[in-house]
Amino acid sequence: MPRRLAYTLSFWLLGAVALSTLAVGGLTAWNLREGFTAYLQARDMERFDKLARLLGSSLAQGVDATARARVRLDMPSLLAQLAELDGATPPPRPEFSERAGHPRPPPQGVGPPPDGGETFGSRVALARPDGRHWMGPRFAADEPGVVERPIEVDGQVVAIARLRPRQRAPEANETRFLRTQYIGIGVLTSTLLLLALGVALWLARQWVRPLALVQAATARIARGELDVRIGVERSDEIGDLVRNVNAMAESLQRIEGARRRWLADLSHELRTPLTVLRGDIEAMVDGVRPLSPEAVTALRDEVVSLGVLVNDLHLLAMADLNALPCHFAEADATQIVQHVLQRHARQLEDAGLTLRARAPLETEIPVRWDAARIEQLLGNLLQNSMRYTSAPGRIEVAWRAEAQTLHLSLDDSAPGVPPNDLARLFEPLYRTDAARNRHHGGSGLGLAICEAIVRAHGGHITARDSTLGGLRIEIELPLAAKADPT
Repeated sequence: MPRRLAYTLSFWLLGAVALSTLAVGGLTAWNLREGFTAYLQARDMERFDKLARLLGSSLAQGVDATARARVRLDMPSLLAQLAELDGATPPPRPEFSERAGHPRPPPQGVGPPPDGGETFGSRVALARPDGRHWMGPRFAADEPGVVERPIEVDGQVVAIARLRPRQRAPEANETRFLRTQYIGIGVLTSTLLLLALGVALWLARQWVRPLALVQAATARIARGELDVRIGVERSDEIGDLVRNVNAMAESLQRIEGARRRWLADLSHELRTPLTVLRGDIEAMVDGVRPLSPEAVTALRDEVVSLGVLVNDLHLLAMADLNALPCHFAEADATQIVQHVLQRHARQLEDAGLTLRARAPLETEIPVRWDAARIEQLLGNLLQNSMRYTSAPGRIEVAWRAEAQTLHLSLDDSAPGVPPNDLARLFEPLYRTDAARNRHHGGSGLGLAICEAIVRAHGGHITARDSTLGGLRIEIELPLAAKADPT
């Protein structure tokens, strides 16, 4: 089998898992980023409130408004105090020169960090009560996201603290945290994708391997190799498919064997009377046998025998086509059975067989049958028992009606039929090795015709061992027969 099915299954399985994994990974990363951003914002607001209180404490040291205006806040110290309040180690203060004209370096925590991120101090500014800039980085109060806190001393606003939202990447520690989380999500996603690829390939092989065996087996069956069987044991739908293919191959093999046996037996059955006819005619032509009324009568008997065989074969062929002609009409089952028994009673007696009928209590059993076909059925059964039952022997026929079904049985005495042959008794031209052979007469189609008639009436016929030592035939016929349901 081409590998395209395995690739297709693997692709779809991997695609489904990859889509799910990437969706979960992307959602997790997005949720982590949003949650971390919200966490940073909440932490900034908490730190900003603490810084506002520290600024208020520092500005409260002025005596009056004029002196307070000249106060120079030490932002690095305030940020260091804020770090201590947060439980972190304050960064070291940078050293700088206080010589005249030397620029003072930015306060610690106010300038941007070396990695290009923004510190908390670099986003904090202080404005005077009238809104004019006082200390820290310059940014407009109406800038989106800017948060203000009034600084009050003795109930009077002496300054306004402003916090600008983050504009660039988080600080180094925060960036490393996010990077570590993203790497973990990426590694987990990649691992799941590789695992999904392995599982997809394994599942594809598990599905494709039996299908490849089925494809190869059906190709061999199509070439006529009917002995093919697939040795795969599974309990899923693929296992059902394998079992169905095996059953199909077995059925085809059985049908082919029956067809070959049928052709062989049919040719043999036709050849025998034709050989007799040809021999007798050639003897008359050569003058070896005179053309007499006796010779013509013998030829006629062989022709009649051949005609019976051909008619029986035609009847079976029509039955196989579900076209066995039946004319259903109202009748009495008891009257039909008794009529057939009376017609064959003398023959059975001459053959040394005792006939016993066990009639039901009902005097009449109304049915809708083809009476002629049912009489043919019972006649064939009696003829079969008469040929293969040793004299002195016994035949018992019983029938009864129950639940819209007529149950009829025929038992005969020894000899019996081997158990292995019981199931094949209704096959056309089949004869058992011990009890059935051509010397008893008949075409070998009697029981097959019986089965065809029963099936045409919607009934069932079975064969089993009889308590009398011979064969027991059981028949179930619906009282109101319909056309063959098959």
